[in-house]
Amino acid sequence: MIGDSRRCGCTDTEASLAGPASILDPDQEVIEVGIDCHKHRHAAALLDARGGLIDTLLFANRPDGYRELIAWLVERDAAAAIVGIENPAGFGRPLTTALAGAGFEVLNVPAWRTHRDRRRLGPGKTDPGDADAIAQVVLRCRAELGPALEPELVRALGLLELQRHRLVRDRTQAIQRLRSTWQQVDPVAEAQTLRCERQRELRKLKRIRFGDGLADTIAASIVRELARDIDALNQRIAELDAQIAALLEEHGNPVADLLGAGNQIAASLIAHAGDVRRFRDAAAFARFCGAAPIPCGSGQTSGRHRLHRGGNRQLNAALYRIAIVQQRHHPPAKAFLARKIAEGKTPREARRALKRHLANVTYRRLHDWAETCPAMNDLT
Repeated sequence: MIGDSRRCGCTDTEASLAGPASILDPDQEVIEVGIDCHKHRHAAALLDARGGLIDTLLFANRPDGYRELIAWLVERDAAAAIVGIENPAGFGRPLTTALAGAGFEVLNVPAWRTHRDRRRLGPGKTDPGDADAIAQVVLRCRAELGPALEPELVRALGLLELQRHRLVRDRTQAIQRLRSTWQQVDPVAEAQTLRCERQRELRKLKRIRFGDGLADTIAASIVRELARDIDALNQRIAELDAQIAALLEEHGNPVADLLGAGNQIAASLIAHAGDVRRFRDAAAFARFCGAAPIPCGSGQTSGRHRLHRGGNRQLNAALYRIAIVQQRHHPPAKAFLARKIAEGKTPREARRALKRHLANVTYRRLHDWAETCPAMNDLT
C-alpha cells in the first residue's frame, strides 16, 4: 500500500495547493477531469460539460507534478472540476490527498466502469486515452461514484493485515529452511515433527545438537538460529493479532456472527473490500471477489457456469475459508450443499455456489456496518 503525502516527501502539499482552487468563481460551469495513475507518471484528461475533450496532461507523480496539474486546471478555468481517479488507494493516494486538500471533489472510478469507454476509443491503449475514459465515467455516473479517500479505519486494518501476511510468509519460509537443513542431518526426527512452529517444539529446536562433526555442528547452529527467528515471528504475529482484535472490538466486527469468520478473516474482508458502498449492489461485490461464476454453456450445456479466476484473490480466499468451515460445521450450509448436489452440481460447483451465497451475506453485513460505524464515515 502506498502511504500518504508525507511519506512521499510532500509534507506541505495540501497547504501549497489550497490557494488556486479558492480564488476562482465557484459558480463557473462544472467540468470533469479523469486521471489515470501509474508509479512514476499520471495522465489527466479534461472534458467540457458535454463530454468533449478539452485537453490532456502528463505529469510526474511528485509534489511538483501535483502543482503542475493544479496550475493546468486553473489556466483552463477548471478549479471547480470534479476529479475522477482510478486506483486512488494505490499509486494515486498522494495525488488524491493533495487534490482533496486543495478543495477538489475527488471520486473513485472503479476499473470495471471504464470498459465501455475504453472500447469506444478503439484498438490500442494510451494513458491519455485511459484518462479520457475515466473522465467520461465521471460525466455519466457521477452520482453513483463514491469518494476517493477511504476511511482511516480501512487503511489501518489494511496495513495491519498486509504486515501480518508478510510475517506469516516469512515464518513459512523460515520453517521450510529449518526443515530442509534438519532433514539433511536427522531425517527421521524431522519427519516425526508435524508442527515445528509450536512453542514446545521450538524450545527443543533452540537447544538441538546433532553431533561433534563439523557439518553436524554447523547444521545445529543453523537450526537453532532459524528456530529463534520463527519464535520471534510468532511473537510479532501475535502482537498484530492483538492490534487487529482491539480495532475490531472498538469499531465493531461486521462478520462476528458469521461462522468461520475470525478476526483475521474479518480484517481481510474489510481491508480488501474497503467501503462496500462503492459497489452498485451485491452482485458487483461478488464479481469483485471473483465469486460470481461465468456462464459457459452452449447448446445442450446451456445454463452451465465455470469458475471465475479473476477478482480479488484475498477476498476470494477469505470466502473460501468461511465456506470450508461452514461445510463441515454449519447445518444450513450442509443443507445448501446437499440441495445443490441434488440439482446436478458437482461438489466443487456446489461449494462455489456456497461462496457466491456467502458473498451476498458478507456484502450485507459490511454495508450495514459501514452505515452505522462512525469511523467508516470519517475520510482521510
